[in-house]
Amino acid sequence: MKHYFKCIFTAAILLMFFCYTPVVKSQALKTNIPFILTGNPNFGIEWTVGRQLTINTDIMWMPYLFKKNEEVFRVLVGSLDFRYYLNPKYYYTNDLWDGFYVGPYAMAGNFNIGLKNKDEEKTSYRRKGWGMSAGVTAGYKFYLSSRFRIDVNIGVGYALLEYDKYQLGGEYANFAEEIKKTKNYVGPTKIGVSFVYNIFR
Repeated sequence: MKHYFKCIFTAAILLMFFCYTPVVKSQALKTNIPFILTGNPNFGIEWTVGRQLTINTDIMWMPYLFKKNEEVFRVLVGSLDFRYYLNPKYYYTNDLWDGFYVGPYAMAGNFNIGLKNKDEEKTSYRRKGWGMSAGVTAGYKFYLSSRFRIDVNIGVGYALLEYDKYQLGGEYANFAEEIKKTKNYVGPTKIGVSFVYNIFR
């Protein structure tokens, strides 16, 4: 199953790049507002590759490390969306589309997460590994001005996680109790409320 999913993930990325044309008509920079407000740096860019078609990329980092209880919450994830605007709204001096869009996405990243169990008598663990996801994203881009937009979207798909499991803290903190454990998930995998700045009006 893992190798099958890797093949699908690779094929999705290749498909998106094959659909790309070097004639980039315009670009926009963006940041996901909820992540920024919670202290998670993130950055995105969207560019037009054809009529009603854009490619969108995002990267996000959660950098948290709490030394007191040796807790950690670190995630680095990137995604690539291929968007088709169903009923695009075009503003004369801007070649980026607005309105409702839908399309496939691929996402990958790594993580190192370990939070202390509230029950002191239970052992706390951290999980370190990587993950991939692919599915469908849909959203709506709201026009604010010739330069600015608000982009709201959600992605639903299949995710695969593989990780090693460690005790959180203590003398065995760096010795994995379990290795290459996997977890499969189907459902919402990404969400965004992004503030968008159009480079070219």
